[in-house]
Amino acid sequence: MSQYIPPIALVKTWLQLINFSVEKEVRAHSKRMINRNFGSVDLAITYIEQNQQQKTG
Repeated sequence: MSQYIPPIALVKTWLQLINFSVEKEVRAHSKRMINRNFGSVDLAITYIEQNQQQKTG
């Protein structure tokens, strides 16, 4: 069974919501989704960075 990996745009949105949302529930949900899919915010950021490097060369 393959693991679902969310689109980069969605991961970026979750990270932005964690950092900038004034709604506590929104931040909590976004962090929960990051943790469920990547295990930590740091790993989600690494995922984005690696995918951006692959696209640029």
